Amino acid sequence: MYRFEKTDVSITDKMAIENGIFQQTSFWASFRSFMKPHAIVGYNDSGETVLSCLMLCLPVYLTPYSIGYITRGCVCDYKNRDLLSEFTAFLKEYCKKHCIVYVIFDPFCDYRVDFEEVTDDNIISFFEKLGFEKNTTGVLQPKTNYRLLFSDTSSPEEERKKMYENFTVHLKNDIRFSHDRGVTLDLCKGDDLHRGVRVFYDLLVETTEKKGFGRRNLDYYIKFADSLKDFVSIYLYKYDYEKDKSYTDDVLKQATLRLKTLTDEYDSPETTEQKRGRLEPKIREAKKQISATIKRAEIAAKYKNNPYLSASFFIKMGNKAYNFYGANSGALRELKLTANYADMLEDSLDGKVTSFNMGGTLRLDTVNIKDDKMYELYQYKKQYGGEFVEMPGEFFLVINRKMFNFLNGKLNYFRRIIYRR
Repeated sequence: MYRFEKTDVSITDKMAIENGIFQQTSFWASFRSFMKPHAIVGYNDSGETVLSCLMLCLPVYLTPYSIGYITRGCVCDYKNRDLLSEFTAFLKEYCKKHCIVYVIFDPFCDYRVDFEEVTDDNIISFFEKLGFEKNTTGVLQPKTNYRLLFSDTSSPEEERKKMYENFTVHLKNDIRFSHDRGVTLDLCKGDDLHRGVRVFYDLLVETTEKKGFGRRNLDYYIKFADSLKDFVSIYLYKYDYEKDKSYTDDVLKQATLRLKTLTDEYDSPETTEQKRGRLEPKIREAKKQISATIKRAEIAAKYKNNPYLSASFFIKMGNKAYNFYGANSGALRELKLTANYADMLEDSLDGKVTSFNMGGTLRLDTVNIKDDKMYELYQYKKQYGGEFVEMPGEFFLVINRKMFNFLNGKLNYFRRIIYRR
């Protein structure tokens, strides 16, 4: 048997912070301050805290009703089905008492890892048996995540070595190539956060306009950073044109010298026809490299003003780190450079973090994953040698069916309000 009780929001922080679920902390409640927080803790027979839950409630204005949102689910052991069953029973009664029409619930736990279910007891079916209803349209949070796992018993140096060993050769070359060509890190934290958010937002506008994604206004991201300022850093990557020019000029010089060496040998009267046959493809390849390098130099000249290429919101809390928001400029792709996670990964290796979460990739809305609109991003993230995780997704726990049908079905009330704030 377990005991549950309402408590102060700050009480739920300890378990949420240790487990890195920042959407279940008082910092998140401060960020989403237009909703009323309800904090609940659960204890076992020994008095130990085994569950914490922050439910934010959006009022239905001019009525006694509200809609609950448990963002990323309660913090607990999701393998403990007895705990979840008893908490669900408590939650139903709690919602009735507080006129909460329905609850949106999207647990941050594993359903499938690399397309294989993690347990024989399907967790989606389990939640449905408890009375949760699966939402398959218009969900608020992505249900997929690509992550790298770290050990908190090994030294950071050992984990760093193992991490880089898991990178593909192609990724390692891309990272080294980008550094050589002048991609430099500009890290913003503390009092410098607002500057980083503004640069991020400029890149986000460019990204969303090109790809047709939605976005919030600038104030939303500033408030997000301020509310979680002790845990947030902004990683900005800037282009150094002069460094790239120097690198490219050297590549061109070496390629030109190689071509001359090859053509001199080809034209030598001492060279046999058989050897000329072996030299011809090498000469073609050298000419091709020179042509490509000249073209690359012409493209680079367009970016003499050293623009920012990419930006990421990095969050590190307890045993988890996240690349939570990201944006890239068109220049990054045109210059054929790589926006990588290596610096964020390096900063995650503190002996406490056990997972680095890269965020969603596949939408899982096609029979063949190669047809998925996010397949290219999935392929890129796979180069880091982590694992693809599918979470159970979003559920509704309906307390008042009539009002649910009206608010969610007819008015789409929660989504219309939440995306304005």
